[in-house]
Amino acid sequence: MDAENRISGIFSCKATIKVGFGVTKRAALSETFWFVKELESGRFQVQSLDMNFKPQGTPIEISRDKLFEDYHLEPDLSYRLLSQPLLVGDHYRVTAKYANAEKEYLKIKGIDEDNIRANFGLGLVYLAMNKADKAVYIFDRLVGLEETFEPRHKHLFNEFGINLRKKGLFDEALKYYFRARELSQDDDHLLLNIARVYFEQNRLTEAEAAAREALALNPDLAEAKRLLAHIWDAPSREEPLPGL
Repeated sequence: MDAENRISGIFSCKATIKVGFGVTKRAALSETFWFVKELESGRFQVQSLDMNFKPQGTPIEISRDKLFEDYHLEPDLSYRLLSQPLLVGDHYRVTAKYANAEKEYLKIKGIDEDNIRANFGLGLVYLAMNKADKAVYIFDRLVGLEETFEPRHKHLFNEFGINLRKKGLFDEALKYYFRARELSQDDDHLLLNIARVYFEQNRLTEAEAAAREALALNPDLAEAKRLLAHIWDAPSREEPLPGL
């Protein structure tokens, strides 16, 4: 099953326990909460949450049958603790309220450390706040995730790359652009962005190749034509290249 359709969220587990002693002994209902994430294998990782919905203990794996038999999805909690902070964090980020955005993304990571969109958002916030070390740490975590990324994540990798390039972090930008390429082989603008990074690194041969590849996909891509003109005019080129 692809990552987009995997089950993930906060679940409850209810059990009847005995409390008291002797004649005062009685049955009581115990309810615990768990963060549940479906794995690529089809099994489920479940992580116990404390009274403040913070992870506690060691995650365990259970079967699908066990999940559906013993656990119950809590959609209100999943929305309030995971989905809503993501929406609020994204809003704060695009409106340049970076400290507020950081707080919202960290709420999600407090429960789901590897949440893809929260990590992307937090990394972009750190770049905007000129906290490059923290941003690169987040980005390295993302690239290293065993999670299977989907085409819908391509624009996030691309956005990362753009912001990294603007901060002069060229090697990191290329790393994310190439991860985005794994999700989409025929994106002319992504190839153009790769060419721009190579050009700024003065790696003109690679810049030219990427720009030409972009033009092969979209012959009308004016930005790629302009970049090629800059490459031809670069001082390190011995002679102009033939026309497009």
